[in-house]
Amino acid sequence: MQLLSLIQWVVLASAVAAHPGGHGHMSKRELQTRQHAAHLRSLQARKCASAIADFTAKRKAKRALLKKREIISSTTLSAQNPHFTTIQNNTCVTAPEVTEGPYYINNELVRTNLTEDQAGVPFVMDIGVLDVNTCEPLGNAFVEIWHANATGVYSGYSATLGGGPGGGAPPSGSGSASGAPPSTASSSDSAVPSAIPSGGPGGGGGGGFGSAAYERNETFCRGGYTTSDAGVVELISVYPGFYEGRAPHVHTMVHTDWEISDNGTLVSHGGNVVHIGQFFMDESWNDQVFALSPYTLNTNDRTLNSEDSILDQENADGNNAFFDLELLGEDISEGVLGYITMGVNSSASYTISNTNYFNSTDATTTAVSKRIVHGDVVAEL
Repeated sequence: MQLLSLIQWVVLASAVAAHPGGHGHMSKRELQTRQHAAHLRSLQARKCASAIADFTAKRKAKRALLKKREIISSTTLSAQNPHFTTIQNNTCVTAPEVTEGPYYINNELVRTNLTEDQAGVPFVMDIGVLDVNTCEPLGNAFVEIWHANATGVYSGYSATLGGGPGGGAPPSGSGSASGAPPSTASSSDSAVPSAIPSGGPGGGGGGGFGSAAYERNETFCRGGYTTSDAGVVELISVYPGFYEGRAPHVHTMVHTDWEISDNGTLVSHGGNVVHIGQFFMDESWNDQVFALSPYTLNTNDRTLNSEDSILDQENADGNNAFFDLELLGEDISEGVLGYITMGVNSSASYTISNTNYFNSTDATTTAVSKRIVHGDVVAEL
């Protein structure tokens, strides 16, 4: 995979739905606004070349002193320092600004390990965030990600979506982070699934603009954490599976001036969304992963990167939305490490369309949220 420098960044000329069948198109005015903002961001990024070179020099100086840590030492992983403490030059890319897709859930958990009990190849994502206005790493930005599990299912959503009402509306006036989640399942009953569901999302369902029908209060393969002062955050999950119509991908959203509720969840509408995008993996890596169990249990028709219209547009005109991947061990089953850096405009502001909300009252995550606010090291759940 050929990696592109920051100077080569340009953003796609048009934005479309993030998933087939359930995602409303942006209005012409919003599309034009995002195109203009993307063009300005591309121009701003050009002045950051020297800053990127400096990041490279720092990374090389530290690389000899850093050793790859073993991430599977026990069933419980800890929030530890990223493999590299500075932004990596050769993975500085940008993903075009798109809407968040129908399978987003507002107010997700604050954590670095999103795996829960999901089976699959461990996936460590080393994510850097750079402010193209200043050419400096963007510290204390909340990086949120969400993706399908090994068999192509998003937590909270049916494997055979067929329409119907969406989740609760955003809270109004009370300042609550929870909104009104559906009552079909409690957090304690479904937040940690006992098995991997098979099949993949079908039609988009209802639930308002940009929302599929939300069915369960599940949290696997969702969440996020804040970047360090060096603009880096490390998130752990499983390598995403595929479902019909989309190549494997990871959604991301970057928040500034973020807020954490008393129940330990992100207040999605409490801060400012400065970036929405998607990341992808090279097909040669997908081939290796999908030859393993439980990915072999996926009954969906696989969509290749070359067949994904969203990827085609996100990766157009020299843009690069691919993780730079390497093995964590001797064999791919031991895990994959992926580096990527987002160039964001910290002055930008984007709107979340999805109206589905997660509600958590877990006491452990409440304690975690308070320690995050005070900047302490937080042990992963």
